[in-house]
Amino acid sequence: MESTIDIIKQYYDAFNNQDMNKFFDLLSEDVIHDVNQGGRHKGKEPFSKFMEHMNSCYKESVKELIIMVNGDGSHAAAEFIIEGTYLATDKGLPPAKGQ
Repeated sequence: MESTIDIIKQYYDAFNNQDMNKFFDLLSEDVIHDVNQGGRHKGKEPFSKFMEHMNSCYKESVKELIIMVNGDGSHAAAEFIIEGTYLATDKGLPPAKGQ
């Protein structure tokens, strides 16, 4: 059986590789995603639509991943830095110029 740390590493590896099939396979159907800028996506479908939009506007990757897990693996948290490139203009933001 895979450890909680292994699963979280696979999740962020899938994100970095833009392997959305693997990324979503690692989540339950009732996933809740709280957006950094506000708002919430409940379930894989809304989260998937959000990620489609994000991947069309940004090429991002997780750097300096730190995973913290309690003793029995039932609770975990991840801390990281996101680096990326602004590929296409996102609504309400300045024009994208590859910055």
